[in-house]
Amino acid sequence: MITIHEPLWQTGQRLTESAFLPLPILDNSSAAWREFRILVDFFRRGDHLKSRMTGIFSPKFKHKTRISGSAFIEFVQQHSDADVCMINPFPMLPYYSYNVWMQGEVTHPGLVQRAQDLLDAAGIGWDLSLTPRHNHSNLLYSNFWVGTPAFWTLYAGGVLNPIACFLEEHPESDVARSVLQETSYLVAAPFLPFIVERLFSTYLSLHPEIRVVPYPMDEKAILDSCLTDFQRTVVAHMMPQVEKADSLESFPEELIETQRLFCRLSKKYNDVYFSVNKHPYLIEVPVEQ
Repeated sequence: MITIHEPLWQTGQRLTESAFLPLPILDNSSAAWREFRILVDFFRRGDHLKSRMTGIFSPKFKHKTRISGSAFIEFVQQHSDADVCMINPFPMLPYYSYNVWMQGEVTHPGLVQRAQDLLDAAGIGWDLSLTPRHNHSNLLYSNFWVGTPAFWTLYAGGVLNPIACFLEEHPESDVARSVLQETSYLVAAPFLPFIVERLFSTYLSLHPEIRVVPYPMDEKAILDSCLTDFQRTVVAHMMPQVEKADSLESFPEELIETQRLFCRLSKKYNDVYFSVNKHPYLIEVPVEQ
């Protein structure tokens, strides 16, 4: 069975996807942790053991991915041999970002050092400066993944839970304080959730033995995912070069630097554009009247 849960944290909040199961959040005292708190608590309760594959998707799933929950579940059912299936709502990003940390540092300056300090403090032996390329085979934002109990044990148990334990045991440490500082975003939010959502792709790129099946997207779907005409122009320009490099599994340094440049330009453009235009992801969750 494939089970996807949708968190409900407001009184009267309704499901946005009928194919998902409600996951009431009774204690929202760690709201700053966002979905990280929900994932860790879910794992600690052992709820990941109840289905063949399990996930927790935000109410913005359909709005961001442009597919229904039932369509994604049907896709997962077609890949019974997978350890994890995922859908990336931002398939345009790998064309102007080498990996999740390049894009993350440009969007949230200071993110990488905070993330590295947190990993070090939690005993996760990753050097983020050595993170390899992230492409459509392992790139994901927004925690839209479903995994087997074994995958949950490896990822949530081996990475997320140790980080949570550190933050719970050392809430006044410099590291804990730094990841809970607010970063510039559409709404007030700390660095922590943006760090956590990038750990998934990092984990996959360091563990090629994991059987990952990403939801397929063609060129039209990728270009349609772009939020502005400028972003669409950049992606269309970079697509041939980047896809060639991915197919050869060889990224020239000059291409990586070009990605970094376009990443910065895209950030500057978005900052101006969305200062006068409403961002499409600023939606309210449905609540019973």
